[in-house]
Amino acid sequence: MKFSNKPAKAVISRANFSSIVAAICITIYIAAIIFGVVQITIKTGERRTLAEREFHDLVDRAASSSVFLGFLSDSYNQIIRDFLLNSETLTGIIIAGSGGEFAVEREIGRTIIWNGTAPRFRAGVPLSGGPLSLPVRVEGQRNVTVQAVFSYYDYHFYQNVLRNSLFAVLLALIIALITLLIELIARQKRGYSSVNLKSTNPGSYTVSSSTSDPIGDRLRSELQRCISSEQDLVFMSAGYKHQRGNLSHKLHDEAIDFFSSWDLVFENGKNGISLIIPNMDIEDGLSIAEDFRQKVITETNEPELYIGLSSRSGRLVEAERLMTETYTALQKAFVDPDAYIIGFKSDLERYRRFIKGKNY
Repeated sequence: MKFSNKPAKAVISRANFSSIVAAICITIYIAAIIFGVVQITIKTGERRTLAEREFHDLVDRAASSSVFLGFLSDSYNQIIRDFLLNSETLTGIIIAGSGGEFAVEREIGRTIIWNGTAPRFRAGVPLSGGPLSLPVRVEGQRNVTVQAVFSYYDYHFYQNVLRNSLFAVLLALIIALITLLIELIARQKRGYSSVNLKSTNPGSYTVSSSTSDPIGDRLRSELQRCISSEQDLVFMSAGYKHQRGNLSHKLHDEAIDFFSSWDLVFENGKNGISLIIPNMDIEDGLSIAEDFRQKVITETNEPELYIGLSSRSGRLVEAERLMTETYTALQKAFVDPDAYIIGFKSDLERYRRFIKGKNY
């Protein structure tokens, strides 16, 4: 038997399913946001390029139409008005020269304001760019200038981006909801693990021989996996010597929070729990047991918490043997006045000699 008071070590427990799902959901949220921002940024650049191309076409149209139709004639103004209505990006046009000014906008009052008889572009219009401005040579006119403002807004594009982002967020919410339901169902069923590890009194634990024992079944499964991958494993049991109501639920929740493995923690009677910690040796097990005990004492203000544990330690040990060693260590802790935590440490060399000399 061995008790350790060495400092706490950082121990990476088995990956928590809910934490992985949370990370996946957060990744989906971030990816949806980044996707939307990137798509909008790209579209903004494309809209500006298109607006500049349309503006240069407008300048050419304004110059050529003045030759055939006359500058600022009714036919000339209609040509400019039609050009604006057929444009994908331009929202307002002002053409000014010595012979007068002409202004037209896609939505009346949105982009152009009038200062007397002089039109001016409205400042601060959301999602608008410009004004773009170029001089035009018109025979018989001085200082002819064509100006235009354009819009970055594309209703169908933003609708598609928003829809795709909402689909991604909805997918993440569905995943999170399913995970929450699974955990709630698992928590509701957690009580079944206490029926096969019976208590004859608050400080006594015996190993059940029932084939439906959930702890034994899971421990056998984890032992096989650890043996095949040559990993160690710790089986731990924690409990209170004297009954103080049903403390196992609180202890169970504290263990899940501390070890981040809800499927490897089992209630054991009304005052205790048992848990499986894969990929951990007895030394780290003793250290993490001390950390766990201190956390539980802090949270529950119940100092009389005892812990027993044992590990595979390179042995081809059966689940029943490991459980017996752990519960024996816990019983020893109950009666030992000097230790709250006791670990069963096997003699590996002696075990190997025993196996070598065993007849099959």
